[in-house]
Amino acid sequence: MAALCLAATAVLVWPAKTLQKQELSAQIGQAPEANLTEKISWWSMRWALTGYTLFGVGYIGYMTFVIALLREQGASAGAVTLFYTLLGLAVVASARIWARLLDRAKGGGALALLNALLGVATIAPALTGAWPVVLASGLLFGAVFLSLVASTTAFVRHNLPAAQWAAGISAFTILFAFGQIVGPTVVGWIADGPGGLARGLLYSAAALWLGALAAWRQKPLARG
Repeated sequence: MAALCLAATAVLVWPAKTLQKQELSAQIGQAPEANLTEKISWWSMRWALTGYTLFGVGYIGYMTFVIALLREQGASAGAVTLFYTLLGLAVVASARIWARLLDRAKGGGALALLNALLGVATIAPALTGAWPVVLASGLLFGAVFLSLVASTTAFVRHNLPAAQWAAGISAFTILFAFGQIVGPTVVGWIADGPGGLARGLLYSAAALWLGALAAWRQKPLARG
């Protein structure tokens, strides 16, 4: 699969560069407030990028191992189905729940808040197997995690000129993917030791809260 992905990437390099040149050419003269050839200051976005990387590390541990934890706690197949059904329904509602926040937040505030809430959802089933708490965890997780992805798109659109949106979103996506690779590896390694899956989710929650702290430091970018 990795080899196929590398081959597909190689095939797409030329059309991607061609489309980028066409996009820049089309926007010249249409965005006087921005220098379309100006490079993005990645350092000025470091806190948001760090917060999103830690989101990738933390959330994927929950998604990978929460069902195994629930079964370890004695949940039946029907209970697991109910858990995931509620999580999915919360995902459907999440766009409406957080739309106004994403419209207003220019810096890292939205990313910080959602990371913090996701940490609460992640740690809850690790602390107790009480079924109402577990269901609340699934509902909160579903209501937050996709909107956290959307928060980075909103951050890019609020702070970068349109010609740089693709590059900005790509940077967030690459770091998120890196976090998703690291997360299950680390959590799985922790879960193999004393404390099991519950301890693994504690570390996932810690990663999310560190991400919240990092994102909270992100200020809106100066627009020339």
